[in-house]
Amino acid sequence: MKSTRVGLVGLGSVANAHLAAIRLLHNVQLVSVCDVRPEVAERVASDFGARSYTDYRALLEGGDIDLAMVLTPASTHLAIVQAAAACGVHVFCEKPLAITLADGAAMIEACATAKVKFFYGSCYRYLPAVRKARDLIQSGAIGRIQLMTEEVIGGSGIAGYRQWAPIHYPLGGPGGPGMSLMDHGIHLIDVFSWFTGSAPVHAIGNVQVAGQAAETEFLVMSFPCGATGHLLYNAATFSARLPNEGMFSGGEGWMLDDSIAPAGGWVSEPGSMSIYGSTGSLRVFHYTNALYLNTGDGPKRVELSGRPSLGHFATQLEDCVAAIHQDLAPSITGPDGLNALKTILSVFESRASLDSGKPAHGATTNA
Repeated sequence: MKSTRVGLVGLGSVANAHLAAIRLLHNVQLVSVCDVRPEVAERVASDFGARSYTDYRALLEGGDIDLAMVLTPASTHLAIVQAAAACGVHVFCEKPLAITLADGAAMIEACATAKVKFFYGSCYRYLPAVRKARDLIQSGAIGRIQLMTEEVIGGSGIAGYRQWAPIHYPLGGPGGPGMSLMDHGIHLIDVFSWFTGSAPVHAIGNVQVAGQAAETEFLVMSFPCGATGHLLYNAATFSARLPNEGMFSGGEGWMLDDSIAPAGGWVSEPGSMSIYGSTGSLRVFHYTNALYLNTGDGPKRVELSGRPSLGHFATQLEDCVAAIHQDLAPSITGPDGLNALKTILSVFESRASLDSGKPAHGATTNA
């Protein structure tokens, strides 16, 4: 198989995981990189023997890449994706898809019109524990799904609380820190939809307003199969967990302060999701790479295969490359990203109605 030529647009923190993925794959060549900080672009380009740019249009117009990986803040995705599609280049777009539904729909339309593939970056689907959990769900190992949950509560108090800058999430819209509904929970909305086979049809909750004081965020979703999804986040307080509730990590992963915990170390608060079914339950430690199944006789650890975090970025890219060379549909599509975004924005708009004094009783999302 010939090498897939890749151009990276945006060299922020998440780009490090994508760059490490490119190094792992022998059939992927990093041809060009772009960042508004010329010194960063030049350093990365030098490391990979690639060309550096500060203007994404110049990178795209070079005509020598097969896949543009858009790793910039969500508010900038629309223009870059449209430009890539106009150049006939396949597109990988990091989450969140966009900050408005109109932008997300326009990106999908641009790629469809240009007949280029559009890959949405929901990397959690490539984590070994998450993938095995779905296999078990599909096989009927826990019966009918009733409830899916994740809680991320802790931090270093208000003094240590930091939201993403307005270039990521414009002031007054949905936003928050790295472990917010908009930036992190969007992964779980997609994963819960993947587990159940359908996007949520109804949601209520509270979404952090970018630039405003820290709040507790929550999201309660209803899925067509009858399952409920529940997310609860607060990154501006202190943990109430005890030291012995942690585990040694089998993979790397992001923490509440956006640092990355190394593999092999002790993680006092490993992120996890819980899936409760009619005949069993699953505890999914997505970053620390562990999975437990309980069918009535206590939790049993399930063997996992595949690349643990942050190697799952290589598994994700591998899937994109295979789709390009075999002319297959993307495994995770623009509409998947749009459905996750719809859920958050529906709740945010419902909150705005309440703030304005108008009645609001939750929101229909994807019915």
